[in-house]
Amino acid sequence: MSMPKRFVVTEVSHWHSVYDATYLRILRDLGCDIVGVSDRSARIAAERAEHFGGKPFTDYREMVEATRPEFAIALGRHCEMPEIFRYLVGAGVPFVMEKPWGTDADTVAGLARLAAEKGAWVSVPFMQRYSFWAVTAKRMIAAGEFGRISHILFRGIRPTMRRYIEWESPWMADKSQAGGGALLNLGPHGFDIARFVTGEEPAVVSAVVSRRVHEAEVEDYAFTTMRTPSGILFHNEVGYTMPTWPANQTDGEQKIAGERFLLRQVPGGLQLLGSGRDEFMPQPEGWEAGYPRAIREALEACGRGDPPPIPASECAHAVRLVFASYHSAGR
Repeated sequence: MSMPKRFVVTEVSHWHSVYDATYLRILRDLGCDIVGVSDRSARIAAERAEHFGGKPFTDYREMVEATRPEFAIALGRHCEMPEIFRYLVGAGVPFVMEKPWGTDADTVAGLARLAAEKGAWVSVPFMQRYSFWAVTAKRMIAAGEFGRISHILFRGIRPTMRRYIEWESPWMADKSQAGGGALLNLGPHGFDIARFVTGEEPAVVSAVVSRRVHEAEVEDYAFTTMRTPSGILFHNEVGYTMPTWPANQTDGEQKIAGERFLLRQVPGGLQLLGSGRDEFMPQPEGWEAGYPRAIREALEACGRGDPPPIPASECAHAVRLVFASYHSAGR
């Protein structure tokens, strides 16, 4: 499959460059030629370049001008993402940008409009769309197999905020730079899944946030309830309160409860309960999910000349629900 060849990655002190999503490793595993990495820290840029290739830069603009890449993975502090986004659109470089793209909903919506107006190739890596649970739930909902759906739960509780310090992204605890905590950082995945699996536009009906565990400027826990036009309740629960660090573990749950069936994610696959059935549905062998699939599908789409698989508008929708939740919570 034809894909872009020459890549740059911006602001690689962002933890996703080498932790969790590990974008630099994904590019290397796909055989991509990383021609440049940038970061305001010369040390971090040099370290990433030494391990993954490319020339280190302290200015992403200089990097793009010097290397003339065919594609970019755009990372950065949340407060600086809009500037990076606008620059890459103006430079005509196709890119995937890690969410949330900004620290307020209006700015992110404006970026999505800019991409549409300029015909820019921009995608957001909402990797949860590729999970076996999400794909199966979407198919079953579309086929009406659940009957009337009561509720859907999407929970992702990650470890302590200390991991951001140890992963060289201490700015995540600074509200002026991060814009928010667990709800803005982790919440978009659940908000995107709500729209993806139901095919509806949900509205926030209630939300709570808490800073009780870490007592930081940003929240370490949030719980939002939404309702779709057809009446489905969707609960999006996120946090930095999994007490396992340095073990990088997640307290996660994905479940949909309907009139006929309950479908939930379990180790190795899915459990289907109801209508006299209690079945284990193993995840198909070789199923590719997560960030590797999100990036590969984006690069293949770009190589074919197809539109982004998850366009900029999808990030704007998710971030709108984030800030509707903050408003509901009185933040």
